[in-house]
Amino acid sequence: MGTGGRSSNHVAMSYILSVGTELPEHVVSQEEAAAFSLHHFEGKLARHGQLMSVFANTRIARRHFVVPLAWFSNPHHNLKERNDLYISSAEALSIAAARRALDRAHASPADVDFVVFVSTTGLATPSMDARLIAGLGMRPTTKRLPVWGLGCAGGVAGLARAAEFVRAFPDKLALLVSVETCSITFQFHDFSKKNFVATAIFADGAAAVVVGGPEWARRSAPHGGTLLQYVASHSYIFPNSEHVMGWDVVDTGLSVIFAPEIPARIARDMRPVVEAFLEECRLGLPDLSHYVLHPGGARVIEAYREAFGLDEIALQSSSQVLRDCGNMSSPTVLFVLERALQARLIQPGQYALMGALGPGFSSELALLRGTAA
Repeated sequence: MGTGGRSSNHVAMSYILSVGTELPEHVVSQEEAAAFSLHHFEGKLARHGQLMSVFANTRIARRHFVVPLAWFSNPHHNLKERNDLYISSAEALSIAAARRALDRAHASPADVDFVVFVSTTGLATPSMDARLIAGLGMRPTTKRLPVWGLGCAGGVAGLARAAEFVRAFPDKLALLVSVETCSITFQFHDFSKKNFVATAIFADGAAAVVVGGPEWARRSAPHGGTLLQYVASHSYIFPNSEHVMGWDVVDTGLSVIFAPEIPARIARDMRPVVEAFLEECRLGLPDLSHYVLHPGGARVIEAYREAFGLDEIALQSSSQVLRDCGNMSSPTVLFVLERALQARLIQPGQYALMGALGPGFSSELALLRGTAA
């Protein structure tokens, strides 16, 4: 599924006005996480000593958790406790990220017409977007779209839904909020390799993006600066891939699904998907100047480099976010987008590919273009 680029010039434009991010208070270095894993898995996971190199190979320096490291040593956390912790933490992180994004866009909560809320690591009814609207003081008539289950791909898919709303209603303002508490999905009694790998990469965080039409863009953009225009999106579900990535629901919460084939699939299968998307937009790979990709892990970044023939500089923002924050699932790619905006990497006339892979195995892509303010 895709939406066209150059062939759709009659479509109203939507613009990324700002990005705001928030991290929880508990910071854990990779050395501390490795020490915990060495103690927890020793004697219970085959070749555990050899696998400890995973922690260094992730290229992660630190991660942020909604709980202190000691929390993971308690074997008695049940599903309700984890979910209650998810709700309270996700609400606080979401509100902080949304406030930051709105401030940067010179907008107030009362200006927001549509909220897209993306998350996979917990459940809430009323949905978290209702709590966000109340917590921020938005209008009670604010439209909302809760999106659950897209995992790491949710940030890109959510941005596309927000941008499409603004295209349909160019005078409206949309807010995307993405939050995950991946850390508390750790399963104490699961001594599998997949749970071990999760202890080496998963983290928590929230991100928000404000999207508006041309009038909002003129109000929000710095004089002489660059605007980031949403051009098109593309979704693709790889056939017969349900086993590759996702979560199992167990009595004690969510248990991660990781297939070892993920990097190989990216290196082999992603380029044709991207080329088909760009062809819909009457573009090709040489037209891309920047890549804003979800850093699922160091091997994922290397697989992207192999697939698209990129050097280290091309994915520098992705590598930096992975180093400083780890894999936070859906918000992670929005942290990469924030860094690209802050560094003013995407200049007028340049195209950027934004992308993330999620459960299914599925791909979510968005094409962005720099324009003069």
